[in-house]
Amino acid sequence: MGLCQRWRRLRLPGLQTCRLHTAAVPAPPQWLAERLGLFEELWAAQVKKLASVAQKEHRTIKISLPGGQRVDAVAWSTTPYQLAQQISSTLADTAVAAQVNGELYDLERPLETDSDLRFLTFSSAEGKAVFWHSSTHVLGAAAEQLLGAVLCRGPSTECGFYHDFFLGKERTVRGSELPALERICQELAAAAQPFRRLEASQDQLRQLFKDNPFKLRLIEEKVTGPTAIVYGCGMLVDLCRGPHLRHTGQIGGLKLLTAEYTRRGFSEPPDSDRLSSSLSDHATSHPADTLALKPMNCPAHCLMFAHRPRSWRELPLRLADFGALHRAEASGSLGGLTRLRCFQQDDAHIFCAPDQLETEIQGCLDFLRSVYTVLGFSFRLALSTRPSSFLGEPCLWDQAEQVLQRALEEFGEPWELNPGDGAFYGPKASVSLLQIDVHLRDALGRPHQCGTIQLDFQLPLRFDLQYKGQAGAPERPVVIHRAVLGSVERMLGVLAESCGGKWPLWLSPFQVVVIPVGTEQEEYAREAQRRLQAAGLVCDLDADSGLTLSRRVRRAQLAHYNFQFVVGQKEQSKRTVNIRTRDNCQLGERDLTEAVQRLQELQNTRVPNAERVF
Repeated sequence: MGLCQRWRRLRLPGLQTCRLHTAAVPAPPQWLAERLGLFEELWAAQVKKLASVAQKEHRTIKISLPGGQRVDAVAWSTTPYQLAQQISSTLADTAVAAQVNGELYDLERPLETDSDLRFLTFSSAEGKAVFWHSSTHVLGAAAEQLLGAVLCRGPSTECGFYHDFFLGKERTVRGSELPALERICQELAAAAQPFRRLEASQDQLRQLFKDNPFKLRLIEEKVTGPTAIVYGCGMLVDLCRGPHLRHTGQIGGLKLLTAEYTRRGFSEPPDSDRLSSSLSDHATSHPADTLALKPMNCPAHCLMFAHRPRSWRELPLRLADFGALHRAEASGSLGGLTRLRCFQQDDAHIFCAPDQLETEIQGCLDFLRSVYTVLGFSFRLALSTRPSSFLGEPCLWDQAEQVLQRALEEFGEPWELNPGDGAFYGPKASVSLLQIDVHLRDALGRPHQCGTIQLDFQLPLRFDLQYKGQAGAPERPVVIHRAVLGSVERMLGVLAESCGGKWPLWLSPFQVVVIPVGTEQEEYAREAQRRLQAAGLVCDLDADSGLTLSRRVRRAQLAHYNFQFVVGQKEQSKRTVNIRTRDNCQLGERDLTEAVQRLQELQNTRVPNAERVF
C-alpha cells in the first residue's frame, strides 16, 4: 500500500480545473459546526488530562515485539507507531493498527503498561476491517457536509464498506450529487485528517449527538458504562469503538493520474482487481494461488467498444486502464523496477473518427508534456514509420504519417525520424502500428522508453468495429494506443534514481518530522504534527526519549525527511519551531503557523528544491 500511496499523491497541472483539491466544500450545517466546537473543547480537556497523567506516571515499561524482541518504552507516552518506526520505516508505513495484549489499538494511542505488541497490516482480515471502516468515516463526513445527512450504520465488509444515512422523507441521493460526494471524499483523503480518539461521558455523548436520533437511541441501548469512545476526523464526530488508521491520507482513494485522466475525458473500466481479490477470500471455491491469463488491454477495449451500437456523437471514446500486465521476460533481462514480469501500465485507447486524429494526437502529446514537466524530466520524441511487414493499404499509412508529423511539428519539441521502425505485434493479432516513442534518461545516463503513442488502422478492421456516421452509414474508427508513464514501476525506478533517493517535497514519503527536545515539549510537538497533517503534509513525530536530540536529528536526516521541526522550551513558549533540512542546513526559528503555510505553498507549487527556497 505504501508505495502506491506516494504516487497517488501526484499533483498535476489541471487539478485546479477539475477541482479535486481546490473545490469549495459547501458550508456545513449549523449543527455540524456546533458539534465540532463541542468536540474540540472535550478534546483539549482530554489532551491536558493525559499530559498530566503522563507526567505523574512517567515510568519505563517493557514491550514484547513479534519475534521475541523486548524493548523499553515510556508509559502514557510511547505509541505503537513510534515502535514501528524503530523496527523499520516499511512497517511504520504499512501498519494500519496494532494489537496490544489482544486488544485492537490505534497506532497513535499511547501504551500504558507492559504489553505484548503486534502490528496489523492490510494483508490480515483485522487490518482490512480497520482500513475499510476508516474509509466509511470519510464517506460519512462527505455525506454530512454535502447532504446534511443523519448518519446511521457504517460497517466494513469483507471487501469494502457501506454507510447508511437518512436524508429525510422521500429524499435519496441523486445521481448528479455523486461526483461532488466523491470529490469531497477525495479532498478529505488528501488532507490527511487525523483520527482522534475521545473518551466521553454519557451526558457528553447526548450533547454531541443531540441532532442524531439514531445515535441517541444507540447510546441508550448500547452504552452501559459511564463512558464510551468517540472519534473525530475533520468535521466528522462519530460514536465508534475503533481503532482507525492514523489519518485519512492512508486511504488510497485516488489511483495514479485519475484526476488528469478525468479532466481529459477518459473513462476507466470496472476494477477487476478488486473483484478478483474478493473472490480469492473464498478459499474453498477460489484458491488464493489460482491464476488466470489476461489478454492485452487492446482486445478488451475493442470488445467494450463493440458491445453495443455506437454513434459518431460518442467519438472520441477514451478508455483508460491501470490493470496488471504480465510479460515472459528472460531472467537475464530482469532488473530492479525497470524490467519486471508483472507490472502496471497507465494504458489507454482512444477510438476516434479519422478527422479527429490530429486533435487527439496533439492532446496526447500535451498530456505527456504536462506530466513529464511536473516530474522534472526532459524527453526525446521519435516517430517510427511503417515497418517492412506492414498490414493494410499504403495510402492509409501515408495519411497517418502525415498526421503524426504535423502534430509533432505543431507540438514544438525536438523529434527525430526512425524510418521503418514501426511496431509489428504478434500478440496483438498481427497488428502493425505507426508510433511516437518517448525516451527518458536516468541519473546514470541509461535510456528508457516510457510513454508511447501508437496509431492503429488494423485493429478496428480485425475486430469489425463500426459506428454510425453523420450520414447514417456505418464507418470504421481509428484506434490510438497511448501510455504516458508506460510501466509505472519503470517510471518510479527512473524517478528514484534521478532524485538520488532525495524526493522533492511534493512527492516525498517523508516530508516532515517533529522532534521534541524533552518530554515536556511532546504535547506541543504533537500539536505541530496535527497542524502539518491537517495541511495535507506527511508528518511524523520522533519522541524517542531513549536517544539524544542529536541522534534523533541524525536519524531523520538519514531517513531523508525533507524538514525537521525541533521544538524545545523556548519554541513551546513562543509557539515556534526550529527548522533544519535533510542536508543539515539550519533555517532557524519560525512561527509555527507561518511554517505550515509555507510548506503547504511549496508542496502545492511542486517546487523541486523546497529545502533551498523555504
